Amino acid sequence: MNFPLAGVSGPELAPLSETEAEALRSLHNACVHLDRERGEALSHALHLRESAAIVGDYLSGTAFPQHPRALKELSEVALAYERQAEAIVWRYASAYAVLAITVLDRLVSERPPLDADAVEELCQEPTIGRLRAALSIPSSRLIAPSDGEQQDEVPIGSHALTAVEEVRAEVLHSGEKAMDEQAVDASRLSAVRPVHVTPLGLSLSFTLPVATTASWEIYKYLKRE
Repeated sequence: MNFPLAGVSGPELAPLSETEAEALRSLHNACVHLDRERGEALSHALHLRESAAIVGDYLSGTAFPQHPRALKELSEVALAYERQAEAIVWRYASAYAVLAITVLDRLVSERPPLDADAVEELCQEPTIGRLRAALSIPSSRLIAPSDGEQQDEVPIGSHALTAVEEVRAEVLHSGEKAMDEQAVDASRLSAVRPVHVTPLGLSLSFTLPVATTASWEIYKYLKRE
């Protein structure tokens, strides 16, 4: 997945700042690389699990099942690594989404560039409140409709937002950690999510595509006539 702004530099970036562009590029490349590594880790874990099952069936009834047992143990280690990688991908993907949407919003609103401190802050995993706010911005505010199309009032990150809201509701009502809405919105998802919720499972996997979509819209805005 190529970075949308690859090859755009110098005067072509205006009114995007070099700082904003570099931060977007770094987060994009980090997410793509990490997600590829995560996918390979999952494939390896599943391969080990399948191998353990095949060897176990072949050696069924023998007195020494160490071979399939060892493969199963290794598959569990590999799967635990994949879950850790997934959590890291979430931190960077959620930051990328918020930064890209924030930059796109400030471009279409014709506000001045973000300063270095603001960009640095946005490169960190966002709080749930900040993530919800970014994903909730209507598409019509950020994306110009094509010829003949009506403006879309659906949030730019509607699918990811739905998943975040579901996890937020679980945190509020699960009883695992007593927190009110204000405390939850001030927290980061990786810190308060229930143990059974995987960061990129189901609709949360839409978070990275939202970030990429916003980056492409930034590119289209810079290239507009």
